[in-house]
Amino acid sequence: MKYFPDQDADGIWARYGVAVLPLAYLAIALVHSANSAPWGLQVDPESAYMMNGIAWAAGYGMMLNAHPGTTTILLSGLVTKIGAFLAGQPDVAEFGLRHYDALIYASRAAQIVLMAGALLAGGIIVRRATRSTIAAAFFQCAPFVSSDALHLGAMLTTESLLVTSAVFGMALVLKAALDKEPPTAALGLAQGLVFAVGLSSKYLYAPMALLSVALLRNWRAYAAATIVGVFAFFAINRIFNPLVFTSGFRWLVSLATHKGIYGDGEAGFIDFSLFWPNMAEIIVSGPVVFAAFAAGACLGLLRIWRTRHYLDPVSLTLLALFAAYGAQAVATAKHFHLYYMLASWVLTGGVLVLAVIQSRRLWPARSPYLASGIAGLACIVMVASTLNTVRRQAINVIAANQVGARLSKAIVAAGPTCANVSRLFVRAPENLLNFGGDFTFGTKELVDRFSNAYQRIYTTPLLDHNFYRNELLKNFRVTDYQKLAAEYPCIVVRTLAEFDAKTSIGLFELKPEHCKVGDINVYTVGIACEKIKASYASTAPE
Repeated sequence: MKYFPDQDADGIWARYGVAVLPLAYLAIALVHSANSAPWGLQVDPESAYMMNGIAWAAGYGMMLNAHPGTTTILLSGLVTKIGAFLAGQPDVAEFGLRHYDALIYASRAAQIVLMAGALLAGGIIVRRATRSTIAAAFFQCAPFVSSDALHLGAMLTTESLLVTSAVFGMALVLKAALDKEPPTAALGLAQGLVFAVGLSSKYLYAPMALLSVALLRNWRAYAAATIVGVFAFFAINRIFNPLVFTSGFRWLVSLATHKGIYGDGEAGFIDFSLFWPNMAEIIVSGPVVFAAFAAGACLGLLRIWRTRHYLDPVSLTLLALFAAYGAQAVATAKHFHLYYMLASWVLTGGVLVLAVIQSRRLWPARSPYLASGIAGLACIVMVASTLNTVRRQAINVIAANQVGARLSKAIVAAGPTCANVSRLFVRAPENLLNFGGDFTFGTKELVDRFSNAYQRIYTTPLLDHNFYRNELLKNFRVTDYQKLAAEYPCIVVRTLAEFDAKTSIGLFELKPEHCKVGDINVYTVGIACEKIKASYASTAPE
């Protein structure tokens, strides 16, 4: 039976068409990364993972473990090690601080290349399993299913390697479900390794374990996937990030047993006043995605009901995909951020491939162009919507980042001798290192090592009105505004939200002036706030 219009076709498209979308993704993602300043709106969480990677490369343990993010830290650490080796720099910490921006861009690029590689390799696997380049193209729509998939996939975040693992893992699932021969133990082993990498990136990969039903035609393959997945996850994190099994798991328990965000708030599993609206937003935000998963599940059930073939791998895989989507939707609706759905959302292309095949099996008299046309239209809608949204968001982000960078220049111009204090989220280029240090330097040894390294490289002190710890830091060490006032003739402080008596941590005792530049609040001591505003107005935008 012919499932796709181009099945068994020959020619240039059949041979090389599988490379088109990976190359398009590579170009688009690299351009997007180049236009996303590391010190801008993406500083949280990128800086945290970069600084953890530098610390790991310098011989210290990983401190971030909540997501757990092990693979992201490992990647940024390897990029740092390679960079320091090529530069002939023996002090990895000093090299990392000196080239911090460049290392973030390089780590992003490495992740983007890995994703493009997963798309290409996965596309080849799907083309061989279906004998169709069209089917491979449906599968390769993965990073274009939502703006979050494209944006976060190009940033130094846990979502990037999560999505990469999900995409390649889905290709292996399609191979297991569609091959005429039962899956081999080697295929099961490969699926187990991919699962371990995905779960080591982010716990939200866990529902993908349900897709192992595609291996049920061979119990050895299923056992291999299960055993290798569990063992490899334990090994990866026990070797590289052992805190995952202590503070990391405690955070997970707190997350599951409290209704607030990040494990805070009232004790309890779900706040139903938020759960159902969140669930509705998940569906509304990705209507094509939800329709594809729901249609696939219905087709799977119909096939089982008609044939009474309860272990049909295609039907079981479609049902497992919908179950994984549902499990992830429940977790996301409880602790809400739309991008928490990415692990299942990027499987939409694979769902469309199976749905087309299942519809042709159910209604063989229908033209193969019908089901493929519907799937193709779904892909076109998702790709067009995603590219339009990402472009619009990028324009807004670039404009917001320019305000932060312009204000930084204006402060230096108006008060070159002033203490220049910034805070997280003000899009200040000089604040980039601070957030990374906040989530990395958990011991005095780390603080001293990196503080000394910073002072060897730079003469301008790094001043941070810390967002999470509510402390004033100078070169990663705790200080206070009284000391700062004694050292400098004037002080300029930037914050996104206005300070109150608690968050000012002693600044109000100096009776500062207050004004606002754009969306950023500015507090000054010893220099007129209006002078900063005037300097900003006269500073040319970048």
